[in-house]
Amino acid sequence: MIKMLQKCKKWLLAGAGLLVVLVAAIIIRYNMSEGKEAGDLEEVSVETEWYQGIVAWGEVKYEKVYDINIDFPAVVSDVKVKEGDRVSLGQELVTLDMTEYLGLMDKLREQLRAGEAGLKVTQQDTAALSADIAQIQKDIKTKTEELSKGTNSDIEILQRSLALAKKELENAQRDVRNNRELYEAGSVSQEVLNQYISILDQREKALSDIESNIKKTKNALQTELDQLHILLKSKQAQLDQIENSNFANTEKQDSGVETARIDLETMQNKSTKDYLKNNSIVSGVKNGIVQNIGVINGTILGVQNMPTRILQLIDADTIVVSAEVDEEFIKNVSLGQTVDIVPATDSSLSIPGVVTHISNLAVEKDGKRIVKVEVKPQDPEGELKPGYSADVYFSGR
Repeated sequence: MIKMLQKCKKWLLAGAGLLVVLVAAIIIRYNMSEGKEAGDLEEVSVETEWYQGIVAWGEVKYEKVYDINIDFPAVVSDVKVKEGDRVSLGQELVTLDMTEYLGLMDKLREQLRAGEAGLKVTQQDTAALSADIAQIQKDIKTKTEELSKGTNSDIEILQRSLALAKKELENAQRDVRNNRELYEAGSVSQEVLNQYISILDQREKALSDIESNIKKTKNALQTELDQLHILLKSKQAQLDQIENSNFANTEKQDSGVETARIDLETMQNKSTKDYLKNNSIVSGVKNGIVQNIGVINGTILGVQNMPTRILQLIDADTIVVSAEVDEEFIKNVSLGQTVDIVPATDSSLSIPGVVTHISNLAVEKDGKRIVKVEVKPQDPEGELKPGYSADVYFSGR
């Protein structure tokens, strides 16, 4: 019986010891678990205390990019930059062989000079013809006055002769009357009377001849006037024809000259660009980033005067970060809000920025709705680069 009790006691003591060990193990495990949870809670509370805003993924983009094109004949001599290079204002990017372009410019200038020279010889001289017309018009005016006023020298002479002949006729008529009376009175013979009658006939004939000559002279003057009018019309017709021909030729030549001038100016303007300096393409922006280089050494440019894109130049001063904010948090974002930008390339950096644009459209991405928010960074050191990613921290409000 005692042996049995001792044996039972032995088993009881062994069981009690095992129970104590188990309880101790449970207590230790519980304390360790409680300690870990307390530590985690403390860590979470510390992180929450450190930042309580919104964190959004963002991509570095830009607002301005410039296409650099060449639309005149040239050949690429040397590409001096690579994709992603940063360049400064005036820095040489590409050199060109512009031999063909310069030859084309010389050709266009020669065409313009030839056209201008041809313009001087396209017109027929009308000075002599115009002078003839002016003289004919003057002659017509003079002879018209001579005819209407009787101031022609031949007519004036005939008019004086006519006056004298009329006076002599009157004297002859008086002599015939007087001698007829004397004859009837028997004082003179028939022979004497016949002599006076003969003189009267001569005087009448002389007067008639003078009047006839005056008429002939006036008719001759009128004929001359008619001929002058015909000649004037002929000369004026010739002048009109020449002037019309000159006008047509001048218009045609002027058109050719103007076309040559426009072609020359157009070709000159093609090489008058901010990014062209002599035979080099240079950066036209103060702080640029090269992308999309489309040529290599030896590339032929401006085929058929069509533009060839050389490269694109990003204006790095217009870099922005496009952040993707979940739809449910967008109400906590506002224009002008300050943010912190942490680039993925260096999480130790914090670059300040300002919200400059909030999209009025939400888009779906990865099964959720997001709103694009544009942030303008203050990044004088150029840490943010196009295409890179960054986290944007929006402070709580």
